[in-house]
Amino acid sequence: MNPSTRTSARSGRWSSLRAGRIAASTVALLALAAVDARAQMSMGTFHGYLTGHIGPVLGGDVSNPRISGGASVSVQETTGWGAEFDFGRATGVEVESQELDITTYMVNMAFISPYKKIRPFAIAGAGISQIEGCICNHPSKTFDLGLNAGGGVFLLANDVIGLRADARFFWSGGDHPDLGRPDRLTHWRISVGVTYLWSIAP
Repeated sequence: MNPSTRTSARSGRWSSLRAGRIAASTVALLALAAVDARAQMSMGTFHGYLTGHIGPVLGGDVSNPRISGGASVSVQETTGWGAEFDFGRATGVEVESQELDITTYMVNMAFISPYKKIRPFAIAGAGISQIEGCICNHPSKTFDLGLNAGGGVFLLANDVIGLRADARFFWSGGDHPDLGRPDRLTHWRISVGVTYLWSIAP
């Protein structure tokens, strides 16, 4: 074996060893971080909020308010921070002389003020806006990036049942000139609903 080949082989082995050490160190650090995060999270009780809601969609590109129904579920840590999944659907929404069905599926970051009977909250997140309509007697359905943000308040009767009122702004990233819809469709949703609460102890 000539000297240059031996040098290349040694260099390759050294690179492999160094890459292996870096990978092992990275795995160890990630494992420690996961254990630490789990230990910190296990110190508190998680709180769940399941809400069925109803209210109008209006404003933005919507010509006339229409009733929307849906549901949301969120789980919060003792600090009040957590995540929410929200579903809403409104049919026959008037947008520039078209009647559209708007369905939203959103995953949000949420903060709910913990422990008190009156709990303000704020949310923001992203998901999918499903918009169905009909143009020239041909049905059309699109799925676009959706964003939403808003807030409201929970009014709790006890540790199990409460009411929620909120207002949210929705933005859809769709651009469909062939369907005659506004680019980046927007609307507000104002809703009220009954909330069921539960706790998950560590």
